[in-house]
Amino acid sequence: MEGQFDRFKGFPWFDLIQDEIAFIGGAGGIGSWLSFFLARSGVQNIVIFDDDQIESHNTSGQMFKHSQIGLNKVKAVTDNIYEFTGKFITSYVEKINEDTPLGRYFFSAFDNMEARKNAFSSWLVNNLYCDNSIFIDGRLLGEQLQIFCIKRNDSLAIEEYQREHLFDDSEVEEASCTTKQTTHSAAMIATHMTAFFTNHLNNIVEGEENREVPFYYEYLIPGNLTVEEV
Repeated sequence: MEGQFDRFKGFPWFDLIQDEIAFIGGAGGIGSWLSFFLARSGVQNIVIFDDDQIESHNTSGQMFKHSQIGLNKVKAVTDNIYEFTGKFITSYVEKINEDTPLGRYFFSAFDNMEARKNAFSSWLVNNLYCDNSIFIDGRLLGEQLQIFCIKRNDSLAIEEYQREHLFDDSEVEEASCTTKQTTHSAAMIATHMTAFFTNHLNNIVEGEENREVPFYYEYLIPGNLTVEEV
């Protein structure tokens, strides 16, 4: 669509983002919004994986319509992105395993640790000699957002991420089913993941680390403020 990106095509990262492929694991709360923001940012090629279907409770936190209940999530994501942007994306109704070929730019939008481990192992192997590749992992629990940005050429970050932040699902504290996710928190973490990605591309283009791409970022939605604090 001519003129679609006229309002921001002057950013240094814009030309590069149109030539790259973004891989997304998970099409739920984070992935449904993330795929939309990436497409709207100018990513021409998006590949998304998820084997789940949309249920009624998903429509309150994930970017799906009531009429899409019962559809495969990746099918609904594909339809929504085309409706909003006119772009077709590639989708797979399947889980990622250690043998899934993943490109240099991968976004982890999973809701379990096993999937993160499989995706990270595959990403490491497939991008062994690609210094510019990055793995961006988003984790959302109620009103707490966590994002990890691991660059393939940062061996210390890779080691710390595997040692400290890839644990078993049995070690994850389970939240109440009524405080897991809202639309605004899901959209918020997807926004930050998109921003860190464009920052990473900007640094590649300009040849220096002049934009922030943190190994770890956390944000807690403010709550329990007194009248005086407000």
